[in-house]
Amino acid sequence: MKTPTDKRMSFTMDRLIDQIIDGRKTASADWLHDQGELDEWDSALVVGDFYTVCDSKRIPRCVIRITMMALCRWTDIPEWLWRGETNDCPQEFRDDHIEYFNDPTDDFEFVGYEFELVEVIASEEPQPSDK
Repeated sequence: MKTPTDKRMSFTMDRLIDQIIDGRKTASADWLHDQGELDEWDSALVVGDFYTVCDSKRIPRCVIRITMMALCRWTDIPEWLWRGETNDCPQEFRDDHIEYFNDPTDDFEFVGYEFELVEVIASEEPQPSDK
């Protein structure tokens, strides 16, 4: 890993990390009340900081930098957020996140954040030999 960081984060599904590495996912959403130090695998989000993104096996996959955070409302999903989440419209974003946010009410607020991919971390798993 070339970019030094002592902060880590994870996502609910490894396919979301694949979307980051592919350059399709540039934003995400999180619970408003989860913005403190969570545990050794999920650090508090801070604009400008770098985070090592680990998969479900706790293997580092990439490094991202948080570039913006905003307070968002369930009934008014900003375009940068739903597009950055690889959705085609705000309703698709709501459909994708309704379970994650436990069937929120119209006045529900959450944190939306944008990030940039800084580095893809090469897999350290042994590769099959060419023999």
